[in-house]
Amino acid sequence: MYKVVIIGAGNIASGYDTPDSPHILTHAHAFSSHTSFILCGFYDKDYQKALEAAHIWGGRAYPTLDMALQKADVAICCVPDSVHGSVLREIAPYMPKLVVVEKPVAVSLAEAKQIEQLYAKKIPVIVNYSRRFLPEFEALKHDISTYGNFCKGVGYYGKGILHNGSHMLDLLRFLMGDIEVEEVLPYQINDFGQEDLSRDVILNIQGSPFYLTAIDSRMVTIFEMELFFETCRIRILDGGACIERYQVKESKTYKGYKNYVMGSRQPVDCSEAMQGLVLNVKNYLERGEALKCTLKDGMDALALCMNIWGGA
Repeated sequence: MYKVVIIGAGNIASGYDTPDSPHILTHAHAFSSHTSFILCGFYDKDYQKALEAAHIWGGRAYPTLDMALQKADVAICCVPDSVHGSVLREIAPYMPKLVVVEKPVAVSLAEAKQIEQLYAKKIPVIVNYSRRFLPEFEALKHDISTYGNFCKGVGYYGKGILHNGSHMLDLLRFLMGDIEVEEVLPYQINDFGQEDLSRDVILNIQGSPFYLTAIDSRMVTIFEMELFFETCRIRILDGGACIERYQVKESKTYKGYKNYVMGSRQPVDCSEAMQGLVLNVKNYLERGEALKCTLKDGMDALALCMNIWGGA
């Protein structure tokens, strides 16, 4: 069994669910539920939080990061965005078999490049851009190549271009390949903090525009997108919990007109993403399966975010 320690004891680490919850929403739940891993415990700068997490999930609360990492095979970095880079640097000398990090990898490209140099060919890193670990999105990626040319798209997000917007940027890269920042629009919202504003952006994907639109997360949480192709329209709704496909068909009413007609509506259990990540970690450690979201993937998403900041 691989020994797991979780660094940070907030919501995504341990707070969104409990061992009795029907859905697996946290790293603690996902790793403690799998027979290939043993959850050794938690470290948090706030020791009381680590104690509370250990009381719920088992293992121990470590008073120092050094004690937590001494024998860890898998280290999970779930600290606030602003200290991802510094904690990853602290983890590196302990040489765990693998590191899981929440997005973003860091809050600057310079910091991310330092991490890349520290970890290159030494410690594998998997970044939790969660939709990559859901089979429905893997299938969508495969199908997109059959829909003809990409025509246009639009997406809605909030809570910071780094914190949540990077999820959409990574998903677009995963589904569509390379993307570029075409124009950063003046509109911006301070709904997560002055260091991570939500911004409106026009992206260039395969020579066509994608309009990334910020919606104030203090009013509502949204993560949705629409992608228009020659033969299909894709709608990703409810944070990714639903994928709709519309086919282009001749109008039954008006001769010479074509319409997008609903072809399928596919529910997605987003709570399975954590289990998908854990399975990918297991298969990597046991038989060398490719990691589904690498440090390079995380850095590419970060580079787009930094380009958006610099393009204002």
